[in-house]
Amino acid sequence: MEASSLTNNTVKQNWFKRTIKKYPIIDFTIGFLLLGQLILALGTFFGSKEVYQKLIGINIWIWIILLSLLYFLQWLLVVWIASKLPKEKLQHKFLKHPIATIIFSILYIISLPDRFTGFNGNVTNAFENVIYYAMVSFLWWLLICWISDKIFKKEKSPWVWYQKMIEKIFAFASIIYKIILGLVVVCMLFPLLFILITGVFKYSGKDLNTLFNY
Repeated sequence: MEASSLTNNTVKQNWFKRTIKKYPIIDFTIGFLLLGQLILALGTFFGSKEVYQKLIGINIWIWIILLSLLYFLQWLLVVWIASKLPKEKLQHKFLKHPIATIIFSILYIISLPDRFTGFNGNVTNAFENVIYYAMVSFLWWLLICWISDKIFKKEKSPWVWYQKMIEKIFAFASIIYKIILGLVVVCMLFPLLFILITGVFKYSGKDLNTLFNY
């Protein structure tokens, strides 16, 4: 009985390690978003406890645990979908459902300007909002595709121009996303570096000028 329990724990640990290694971009994205929310929560808590109580109102450590649990569940959902829809299978689904893909893509692009409003220059939160809305749109798209598969059994060949467009998107989407993610990370690191230098190490503008001209 103990040997069986030990084997099950080993399998679970191996699955976790394999999953982390298999989806590094998903790991980094969700980990980065979690880090941004934790920094925001801690910054608000130590900067102004009155503002923190007004916005959140619960113990900071409980909030950190809840945030971590929420993002872990999101990670599980995303890697589960990724495991069920590898690149080749997902590309085939896009080719099989051109009308649903075009409609959802247009709706998503049209709504993008609204996704960036109301964040007062907080690039990380705006990026997370765009990612969250993309995920919700993707889930709705999957539902429509599933319904379409149940209704229309016969598979048709995709339009030539649409097929070429999907192939190019799948060829370059990963590269473009990595570039955007890198830029968002840089936009977050610069303010943190400035806060670290000026807040923690107590460097003033004059000190920084002397430091950079040394």
